Amino acid sequence: MKRLISALTVTALAVLLVAAGPSVVVSGQLLAYQDGFVFFTTGDGFRVAGNVAIKDAKTGGSTSIAPAPRIWARATFDASGTVTELDLSRAPLPPQGSFADVAHYAVAISSPVPNPDLLRNIETPPPGTPTTVAASRHFSGKPVLVTFIVQVPPYTPFTSSVYITTDQSGWNAQAVPMDRVDALHYQITRRYNSGTVFRYLYDRGSLQSQEVAQNGLARTPRELVVTDADVRVLRDTVYAWQDAAPGQVNAPQPQVMPTPYNPAPFPNLPPCLPPPQPGGKHGPPPPGCPGSPP
Repeated sequence: MKRLISALTVTALAVLLVAAGPSVVVSGQLLAYQDGFVFFTTGDGFRVAGNVAIKDAKTGGSTSIAPAPRIWARATFDASGTVTELDLSRAPLPPQGSFADVAHYAVAISSPVPNPDLLRNIETPPPGTPTTVAASRHFSGKPVLVTFIVQVPPYTPFTSSVYITTDQSGWNAQAVPMDRVDALHYQITRRYNSGTVFRYLYDRGSLQSQEVAQNGLARTPRELVVTDADVRVLRDTVYAWQDAAPGQVNAPQPQVMPTPYNPAPFPNLPPCLPPPQPGGKHGPPPPGCPGSPP
């Protein structure tokens, strides 16, 4: 009888160990940490345990570093795919594990999408036109975390701020401010209820600095339809800004009025033609010309 009990105990322990399975560890750079989810710069998002352990990646002890964009992290997953430990570092960590091994745990996986500027032009319906959605989409009104990640042109000034303007905000140029991730990327995470539909564009704080299409012309606003999901990641590309694209009418123009520092802004005019002045008046002819002051 004792042998039978011992055998059953060993068998039960073996079943528990097999069910638990080994933990999986991967390292990478954080993109966002919010509302029970952690996102890496690979575009993958994972659930975080409520009692997740935040430690120092170098010492293994407690740390004052908080999970935030551009922080390096080593994530430990349990058998259910939940992150149970995050070891943080401000310096890059050695590569460990592969995100391909935890891809089936991800709640949001980045995937390639067709370039909207290479598709046929579709006229934007006027305001109030009902939007047709696929029958397979479900809308329950539940809150959904939506992360916008945009890549900007390389000539974008480093001090520029980037915003999202939407039709729901009346195309307010500073409706949704974004956070800079690196020299070419900005991101922001917002919560929207399932069933929300709106159109949006990116700008640098004014309608004159709004994005344009790859051909330099005004582009059709993007459309977001929020369906039932835990999280959603949108990756967009801005090809050019309206006020900075080469050849645009809103590009900075040279000084065209005479100033003490630029008294002759029109070098190709006849030598004795007086330059125009504000108010439609003409100044005195240049020295050495007829009518010039002595």
